[in-house]
Amino acid sequence: MAFSDLNDSVIAQVRQAADIVDFIGQVTPLKLAGKSYKGLCPFHREKTPSFTVDRGKGLFYCFGCGTGGDVFKFLTLTERFTFPEAVEHVASRVGIELPKKKRTARDSDKDDLLEVMDEASEAFHQALGWGDNPAKRYLTERAVPQEIVDKYGFGYAPDSWDYILTRLARKHGEKKLETAGLAMPRKTGNGYYDRFRNRLMIPIHNESGTVVGFGGRSLDGSDPKYLNSPESEIFNKSRLLYNLHRSKDAMRRIDRAILVEGYFDAISIDHAGVPGVVASMGTSLTTGQASLMRRFTTRVVIAYDGDNAGRMATLRAAPVLLAAGLSVSALDLQGEKDPDSVVQKHGVDRFLEILGSATDIFEFALGEWGTDVAKLTGREKSERVEQFVPLLSAVSDPVVRNDAAQRIADAFRLEFQTIWSRVRGKASTAPERERQPSGRTASAEKTILTAAIQGKLVASDLARLREEYFEEPACKTIFSIMKADLLSGAPIDFQQVATHLKGEAELNLLSEISLTEDIDDQILQRIDENLRPMERAFLERRNLEIQQAISEAQRQGDGEQAAQLGMEKVRILRMLNEAK
Repeated sequence: MAFSDLNDSVIAQVRQAADIVDFIGQVTPLKLAGKSYKGLCPFHREKTPSFTVDRGKGLFYCFGCGTGGDVFKFLTLTERFTFPEAVEHVASRVGIELPKKKRTARDSDKDDLLEVMDEASEAFHQALGWGDNPAKRYLTERAVPQEIVDKYGFGYAPDSWDYILTRLARKHGEKKLETAGLAMPRKTGNGYYDRFRNRLMIPIHNESGTVVGFGGRSLDGSDPKYLNSPESEIFNKSRLLYNLHRSKDAMRRIDRAILVEGYFDAISIDHAGVPGVVASMGTSLTTGQASLMRRFTTRVVIAYDGDNAGRMATLRAAPVLLAAGLSVSALDLQGEKDPDSVVQKHGVDRFLEILGSATDIFEFALGEWGTDVAKLTGREKSERVEQFVPLLSAVSDPVVRNDAAQRIADAFRLEFQTIWSRVRGKASTAPERERQPSGRTASAEKTILTAAIQGKLVASDLARLREEYFEEPACKTIFSIMKADLLSGAPIDFQQVATHLKGEAELNLLSEISLTEDIDDQILQRIDENLRPMERAFLERRNLEIQQAISEAQRQGDGEQAAQLGMEKVRILRMLNEAK
């Protein structure tokens, strides 16, 4: 994907060539209804079709759940593609060859590092097979079969200062090995030595399956227990998930990921045939890792270790996942140390049984923090409730958040408002939200815009429209793009309009207003009831801006500027009075 040059012209070409009905029809059956197609929405449950697709406009919209967009948006939602992946997928389907980006020196250096990593992986794997060594004994003690050793590419870094240097330095140079995180400069300043020594080596892949780093497990008790590759051009631990390249397709297909802590947990579950398992390579989950999961799924089951540290790590990771828009649940391992232990001691069926009883993260949290409530003092209750705040604050869906807050209130025998006040106290301040238009204003703007693109506004009303009247950002953007065509009466190329839109909200709104059924005569007869408040709201905003400018001019002693602004203020006030 990184080598496709996806400029606006190329994207527009691919979008124009795609038959959106064909792509969507493979996911949900569509039937022709007038000029568009209708079917059951694939994004929410419904019995009556409210999902509309228009081939000519290249857009879809569900009037039930409010999801809309173009063919690329549909693929990002159903296939968990990134936008570039969606464009490339459509291009391949319609037979368009995408232009390639020019390769830079940085691209070449990155390729060199990947080649070094691939050869290092092979060198470590070969060393594991030589004679009797600590890594081989460790794997035997853990009853790890050769099949797993080969499948997951296990290797051995010998207890030597220069194994990798001897194998790879002649071809790639010591400096390149240092950049790759395989060698370190000696403190004396003369030469290098191997970073990984006497460790079981586990290769770490990026999502495309290329080796980008290693996790080395200590075999002699030395710290750290696990030594990962250092940060580099190709290895960014905060944006990597172990086993993602094997699991991403299953995560998309079943819409679920199983998140574990360590390599062996992921390997044990994955090899047993349970799909969609990834490891965070430690308990400090990052926002980058959560976002990476969100690309492929909407649901995550956390399966960290079963001890107290693992449960606390689960509750630390949950807000990060929730904030990424993921639905989160957690496993109670019922006394077992970790998922690997469950599979090894009781078999995969037992793990699947535990997986089937995964607990909603708020229920899991209540099991940890909501016990013995009757015995708690007021202060202890307050401290316990405070622990739930990061979880509640991370949830964006108000229905889910309110339901969770109510459950917490019930568990602690408190009023809902007592819990909710804690969440409000942690939320961001209101000024940014206050600048957003009210629901009534936004609805009026949407009605006016819909009437305009349907050609239902009389010339006098259409001439009254100005960009400044639209306070809702998406409405304003769409009107500014369509303005010339609307005023001239030219047909609107909705696919071309979509090319100029950058935000998801804008594309969603375009889909809604362009696929809305024709506005009826009753609404058109009252169109002034929508247009007049927009005019008045603009005049009020402008009046406030002028007053602020007057105050600033007076502060700086610019009487002439203040007088000119005062005259404009009088004019605005007169217009406001007429707009009543």
